[in-house]
Amino acid sequence: MGGNTVGTAEETFAAMVQRRRHLANLTQEGLAERSGLSPRSIQNLERGRVTRPRRESVRLLADALGLAGPERAVFEHASRLGTPTPITAWRGVTDSGRVTMADNLRQLVAQAGRTGWQPVDLRGLPHTAAPEDVLDRLLAALGVDAEADAVAV
Repeated sequence: MGGNTVGTAEETFAAMVQRRRHLANLTQEGLAERSGLSPRSIQNLERGRVTRPRRESVRLLADALGLAGPERAVFEHASRLGTPTPITAWRGVTDSGRVTMADNLRQLVAQAGRTGWQPVDLRGLPHTAAPEDVLDRLLAALGVDAEADAVAV
């Protein structure tokens, strides 16, 4: 297989499944048969109707597509990015339902993953550092100015 088989940071999981299926010279039905998923599941994944597939489904697809090493890691990571959700300052309600602080942090990490990871510098922190100190370092690595982005709650 020639060309870039790993994918790009901008490539959605839906596009990645379809591209990998084409590279494997499979129809949707062929991939369904090989993976044990239904043809409708493959269609829904490729159309982006399923934005956060089950880990078992992703594992079955990766096995069926013969993915290993870095290619598999990128594929699995892309499956967890899902569809971006709005970032809120605290707990709030969006069109998609309740958004928690943990959801916000996951979204920040996912966005950073699309543009390239920055290392989190934890040097100088004790082995059991306070969570707010670790969070400050993580936010800095994600390019978030915690002071400027502070919102009164």
